[in-house]
Amino acid sequence: MDNSEHIEVTLVGQPYSNLVISPNNKILAATSGTSCEVLYSEKKGDAARRVIKHDSDVIAVFFHTNERLVTVTENGEVTEFEAQEKGFEKLVSRRVTAFPVVCAFAQKPQNDEEKELELWLVVKKSDSKRQKSYDVCVTGANGSIEKVLEIPSKLRKEQIVIADRVISYCLGLDIHSIILKDGDYSVVKETKYTSKNGGGNADTEVHEFERLAVNGNFLVASISDGRILQWSNLKTAGVSDTHHRIHWHKVGIHVAVTQFGNILSAGAECVLARHSKGQKEPTLLPRLAAPVTGLVVSEDSSTCALLMEDNSIHTVLLATMAIRSSLSTLEYCPRSLNTVFCSDPLRPKDVIMNGKPGTIQWFDPISVQTQSKMHVTLENTIDGDMSSRGIRCAFRDVLTASFTPNLVATIEKFVNYDGENHLRFWQRIGNATDTRLVASIEVPKDVVFVSTCQTTGSSKFSNTIVTASTSGTLSVWNYTEKEVREDLKRSRNWQEAEINSISGIQADGKFVSAHGQHAVLWNVKNMKVIDVLSCEDSIQKVEFAADGRHLIVSTKKGVICWDTLCLLIVWRIQQSVGILINSTGCYAFDGQQVMRFEVESGRVIGTIKFSTDIDELIVIEQRKETLIYVAKTAKGILCKRPALVKTSGKSTGIADPKTPFNQLARPSSISSPRTSSDQQFIRQPRPEAARLFSGPVHQLPPISFIAPLFIEKSLLPPPQRS
Repeated sequence: MDNSEHIEVTLVGQPYSNLVISPNNKILAATSGTSCEVLYSEKKGDAARRVIKHDSDVIAVFFHTNERLVTVTENGEVTEFEAQEKGFEKLVSRRVTAFPVVCAFAQKPQNDEEKELELWLVVKKSDSKRQKSYDVCVTGANGSIEKVLEIPSKLRKEQIVIADRVISYCLGLDIHSIILKDGDYSVVKETKYTSKNGGGNADTEVHEFERLAVNGNFLVASISDGRILQWSNLKTAGVSDTHHRIHWHKVGIHVAVTQFGNILSAGAECVLARHSKGQKEPTLLPRLAAPVTGLVVSEDSSTCALLMEDNSIHTVLLATMAIRSSLSTLEYCPRSLNTVFCSDPLRPKDVIMNGKPGTIQWFDPISVQTQSKMHVTLENTIDGDMSSRGIRCAFRDVLTASFTPNLVATIEKFVNYDGENHLRFWQRIGNATDTRLVASIEVPKDVVFVSTCQTTGSSKFSNTIVTASTSGTLSVWNYTEKEVREDLKRSRNWQEAEINSISGIQADGKFVSAHGQHAVLWNVKNMKVIDVLSCEDSIQKVEFAADGRHLIVSTKKGVICWDTLCLLIVWRIQQSVGILINSTGCYAFDGQQVMRFEVESGRVIGTIKFSTDIDELIVIEQRKETLIYVAKTAKGILCKRPALVKTSGKSTGIADPKTPFNQLARPSSISSPRTSSDQQFIRQPRPEAARLFSGPVHQLPPISFIAPLFIEKSLLPPPQRS
């Protein structure tokens, strides 16, 4: 457990942003906090992903050529990299400004003699809130920088675009466009457009321009109420010329424009729309996996890349409006709950955490890819964030989960709604992905703990589940492959005391519940109290060691080891730490430090240190005596692993999450071969789906109106033919 032999890798820091496509349409680059990740669509495994670390957040990345890219960081550092066999080599790096950079844009050289990209930077001159303007600067030869003009400081980076010596920005319901000379960057013309609120007398909410996109002579702007405005003579007339208006979406969305003037829009509706000139209705790619949070078009306007809310990346062939490829990434949705963080006895080398809303995922911390998904709530894809229109969607998400080799028990809760929780039981078939729903029970919303017997050996309690509420009620459930029943005779409430935590069920039927300062040892067979351990302070977590005998109790003041066989305290430590007890050993973490200790004596046998404080910890054994530490921190999911650890090269296919209609379908007797998620495929759009979404979304009836009619039609017998 020597810290010098380990390297720290950021698995998930921030969601992807600043997506860009290479000139040959085969490489994607995206930023995530201080990292720039280069993703190859035609490669697999470790070779498909290259990570370039920086000292500060990366705010822009550009492809100079297919093998050379330029990054711009928040602290003003511009770095050029060139692709090599094992990674990217830094060619040149220079800091062009001492002030923070808000956003950056690149202009390719206009003649063959110039070799460097012309970079335009929007610079924040100070951290003062009184600052009224940003500086727009352009870089020259040898890292020089020249101030061109000033723009208001209230702008977000999505509201600014710079291309072909035209600077455009939007603020409120105003769009400004400034046309510059090619030589001395002097102002040739400054134009302004002001839009109406657009909601009518009934709409009291003030809307504003959300995003701008530009390509050549075309400028596109999206408004928060879903309107899209387009100008087609930007370089000469700015925004003083007539514009074209589209209103298909119901909230402000992401927009892009091709070199031919076709508009691409996508957002909360999980639909990509292409608005072509001369066509009344858009061409659609519906039923995307999640709401779209990023949209970018390639240089030749043949391909667009979509960045989803679940942190996945897809490329779309615009000629056929079909998905060309999907790149394997680690799902990370800021809107999802962040409560599931555990391991699976059937797949000890993977980590389980929340995916997009309603799902959990198994991911490999070495390859940083989602290996499998499980759709727990069985709800269809929901709309994204529409708070700008006063709409907050209520949806179910996974609160906690517990796994055994035979079953999965999950608890899900309502988000943005004060509803009851749902307890579901699943039969496991083969591996983590293949599950069958056995029972779904509505439980009070304070039922938040679930415990199972995770032993891989035989135990007569392997099909026993214990749930607990924060108010103090303990319930015991008996699971079979056909049904799940609650044993009301074994329901308990120890002194009506609130519950802080419960442990897993041991092979002999013991488990522990923590009530304030007391740890109660139960026999799950008859729910009789074996003994009660009184601690000096409130208990935070209780868990059994791998031997099933020693219980580790973590309180706000220290850690206690309790021998549940002879009912004696073995050792006590006066230090408040978090604990992790699993099959690999016993661990305590305090701040940035992780300590591995012996359960019999409490002696520390090794330490390791992360770069930031640890909130939760998982330790997995990649191979014999090779431990990988995965920590949940305020900076994201971090991994501490030996430098020489490599992936096995085996790829697991990701099955589509089951929807309510897939759940009702009969299992097919013919097993179809699974394809890897990195594999390219073409999915043709369905005409019936296009007709379903043909009208503007803000004019469609609500889904609660459509769903009963659709279900009724699906259950009717087929019409008899004469």
